[in-house]
Amino acid sequence: MSIYSELQPIFEYFHQIRKLEDYIIYDIRFPSTWKVLKKFIIEDKFLNHGIDEDGYILLSFVSELTEESINLTQNNILGIVNFNLEREQKEKLLQDKIDELKNIFEKQTLDNLKSLKFDLKPNGEINFKRNGRAKTIEVAGEVQEE
Repeated sequence: MSIYSELQPIFEYFHQIRKLEDYIIYDIRFPSTWKVLKKFIIEDKFLNHGIDEDGYILLSFVSELTEESINLTQNNILGIVNFNLEREQKEKLLQDKIDELKNIFEKQTLDNLKSLKFDLKPNGEINFKRNGRAKTIEVAGEVQEE
């Protein structure tokens, strides 16, 4: 593994990397809308510098110069990135679905909308029924007609 391949997934968020005695410090810039979960930080090896002049959160992650500590720090940073990217994708998907529902509500009659039902099943499927016709939608898969 090269340093490039190890760091490439988080390059976009680097402000700087520096060495101080027996430590490496990763200075990271995240969008101010992002959340940093406690499970991704080590309290005595983390510093929040607040918001910079461009509106980004400035954080420092400190790591000892050991393979284990560096891997843990990089995995924690990557965990924050992945968590927030997934959260952004879910928020966008939710907004898209809200827009789809708004479109349905604008085009359908009140009587049709009153018969609209969503059945959530434990296996991850959603049954969507309108006017007696049913469609089964797998949450993580393709739309399938019943």
